[in-house]
Amino acid sequence: MTEKKLSETKMKRKSLKKMVLCGVFWGIMFCSFAAHAAAPLVLGDILKKTESYYQEINAFTAQFHQTTTSAAASAMKTEASGVLYYEKPRQMRWEYEKPEVQIFVANHKLAWLYVPSEKQFSLFDANTFFSSPLAQTFFDGMVEVRKNFEVNLDSKQTTQEVAVLKLIPRQEDPNIQSLLLRVDLKTYRILSIESRDALGNTNLIVLDSLRPEPRLDAKLFDLDIPPSAVVVDSEGRQLTPSEIQKLKAKLLSK
Repeated sequence: MTEKKLSETKMKRKSLKKMVLCGVFWGIMFCSFAAHAAAPLVLGDILKKTESYYQEINAFTAQFHQTTTSAAASAMKTEASGVLYYEKPRQMRWEYEKPEVQIFVANHKLAWLYVPSEKQFSLFDANTFFSSPLAQTFFDGMVEVRKNFEVNLDSKQTTQEVAVLKLIPRQEDPNIQSLLLRVDLKTYRILSIESRDALGNTNLIVLDSLRPEPRLDAKLFDLDIPPSAVVVDSEGRQLTPSEIQKLKAKLLSK
């Protein structure tokens, strides 16, 4: 493989990893929608019924399709798809099937991204991952939606079947300029979420075939590291075999 092709391959993989993490972050909102703020009557009803729908679900599986659009690259689009597994509290697994197999798992102890083609695990601090006000709002209901966002009903896009909610962050954030939530008015299930950043890049996630489950296999959220795999921490440092064993023991002890 030439140096040029090798460089292009690395760039594509780096871009795909970024897309996976971005998709997972916004997917938090699907997993546990918690809206506790007062709102105008119609909007308030939609929020309460959407919250009620997800509060009654302990676990679910769903197909997802993700589309990211780059504003700088002549509206270049990147698409990905796979299966999402979620179980309360704070356990989710994103299995990307296309364009490349990648698996992202997060629970209350740890978060990691596994890329089989590279035989590499990248670890993340779960506390950091879930400690942002945005994540707390949608995972734990600890922060009211209205404290972080201005929530409005988009009357132009809303129909009798689907409500479109527009969320604007109260504090400036280059990663979040606005969010659009599309809610099915028959079931009050979130159909899609679309984010837009300060540069105009968009990230759309659509969920299909959502199936509630009483429980999921606990192994879906376990850290299972093959002997041949490389493990790197959040700073990119490769862990030694002894450090990996200590990590496993630490996870099992909690």
